[in-house]
Amino acid sequence: MLVDLGSAVLTVKALLAEGDELPDGARLVDAPFVEGAVAAVVTASAGADLDAVEAAAREAYDYRKV
Repeated sequence: MLVDLGSAVLTVKALLAEGDELPDGARLVDAPFVEGAVAAVVTASAGADLDAVEAAAREAYDYRKV
């Protein structure tokens, strides 16, 4: 689950605090939505594991925009 807005992060965390859980195999990732999604999809399609997919999405914050 990619969230790039503070309010979205807070909403998900509030739901999790109330006892709800993310589905198996799901992770909450604070990453830029478009860039993070593209990085995650490309990494996953190359056969990477969930940790690598999450890392790729998070690294999208460091992309240089020209």
